[in-house]
Amino acid sequence: MTVTDTTPPARGQGKTFQVQICKVCGHVANPENTHDYRQYEQLEGLTQGGRIGTPEREGREFHMARMALDILGREGCEVLVYGAGRSFDNHHIAALPQVRQVAIADVMKLRDDAEFIDANLPAPRRFAVVVASEVIEHFPDPRRDFARLLDYVEPDGLLVCGTNVYDGGNLAKQPYLYVNGHTSYYSHESLTRLAAANGQLVDFRVPLVATGYGGPRKRYILFTRSDAVMAATARYFETRRYAPSESPTANLDLAAARQASATQPAAAVGAGVDGAD
Repeated sequence: MTVTDTTPPARGQGKTFQVQICKVCGHVANPENTHDYRQYEQLEGLTQGGRIGTPEREGREFHMARMALDILGREGCEVLVYGAGRSFDNHHIAALPQVRQVAIADVMKLRDDAEFIDANLPAPRRFAVVVASEVIEHFPDPRRDFARLLDYVEPDGLLVCGTNVYDGGNLAKQPYLYVNGHTSYYSHESLTRLAAANGQLVDFRVPLVATGYGGPRKRYILFTRSDAVMAATARYFETRRYAPSESPTANLDLAAARQASATQPAAAVGAGVDGAD
């Protein structure tokens, strides 16, 4: 079917794509919306929004990793930030007492501040915690790409992904689909089926940022093979309404900081609620 973004001020405003919606699981495939991140030669070309960790400020990946570590309740964990881009959350994660080592994985090597793993190649080893924030929507082949991602996770480890989850609504009013490189828009059912196909249990949680600029469709999806880890996940959320994240107004906070420094335009990053990362 043909869909066009009609929701201003979305970043993809006016884009039109031919998408494929699975009649069984509701997954929306958008194969025309490819974006090859391997073309980048400098970090400055990558996204720097409110969710991105900086040397001074913790970003979303830090909160995802700390949550996973608290769920596991172990010491000496190795953590992988998959699709790190320009986020420096690996440094904040490395400072956590449960962490022995942090690595970053990506499709291009633009930094030397951590152990680098080439995501174009098979996983060389496994980690107790893997976080993939705003990554899985870039998967052109979810069956293949999820299997590769899960190869990084220890059998009793935890993978935490962050993305928007499609609720069956009007695609013309959901700009997340139109953001550059978003080739997969997952439904709850499609993610549940992908988990089962890979021998994984799955849990869905609403992060705090969904109450603000992240938009109401933002979710964390937690994957594990371990019944014990899934039970620990349930215990973790017995006293928490939302999963931890950056502030719901982090985009506005970043815009204000930019304005104060007078080094960049003051437009709010990701201000189009449901189109934001």
